[in-house]
Amino acid sequence: MVREGAARLKAAGVANAWHEAEWLLSRLVGSRPLELYLSEVRPSEAHRERFAAQIEARAFGTPLQYLLGEAEFFGRPFTVEPGVFIPRPETEAIVEALLGTLQRDAERLARPLRVLDLGTGSGAIAVTLALELPACAVVGIELSWEALRTASENVRRHGVDRRVALVRGCWLQAVRGEVDAVVSNPPYVPSRQVERLPLDVRQEPRDSLDGGRGGMRHLKRLLEDAAAVVRPGGWLALECGEDHAVELVARSAAAGWAPPGCPVHDLAGRPRGVLLQR
Repeated sequence: MVREGAARLKAAGVANAWHEAEWLLSRLVGSRPLELYLSEVRPSEAHRERFAAQIEARAFGTPLQYLLGEAEFFGRPFTVEPGVFIPRPETEAIVEALLGTLQRDAERLARPLRVLDLGTGSGAIAVTLALELPACAVVGIELSWEALRTASENVRRHGVDRRVALVRGCWLQAVRGEVDAVVSNPPYVPSRQVERLPLDVRQEPRDSLDGGRGGMRHLKRLLEDAAAVVRPGGWLALECGEDHAVELVARSAAAGWAPPGCPVHDLAGRPRGVLLQR
């Protein structure tokens, strides 16, 4: 079954065809991928039919994470469903950079910190911050009801429902008062490039990808608006495209952020975000 599934995926241009076939089949039979070759249990006919259907869906561009029903972020599993943006490793660099500053602030201020996660999606960032930094409370703001339902499931799944609240809203429109930090992975793909993305990426919500002409529409708005709610000395962490980091840093002082702004680099050394202090 793995061999046949992998052959179909390889013919469709899927890069990790064998491993993806293993992941799909192991999830169906309730084992780990390597255990497939050690188990004496034969897959049922229902397993075979379901596996064949998932292989075809994957071959036609359905993201693997939607078929598995979850994605990994910061070493933890998060539920994801069609209609919800899939968390990615690039975002982990932004969260790591923010955590370093918040941990020092929590020790210095000796009080719980208040953090906003804008466009929370699956809730991966909000839940991770709450788990990694017990001295904080996080509010995840999201416009999509579908995403909020998924985020709520992940909040309960990881046991942080007492410190992560979810609110339906558009960016900072409903926010009053001061917070210690704002973090966001907003849409930043230039509109003209969305249709050039890989097929499986294009299956995710377009509203989570399309950043307008040049990809800066939401980034510029958040850069300016977040200064009104972040306390002096607080932080803004934004994920962005490689071409956006320099411009965001250049704009930051005029928007009320302390120079010099700090680009955040991914594991390949590419600038994928900014960390700014109020």
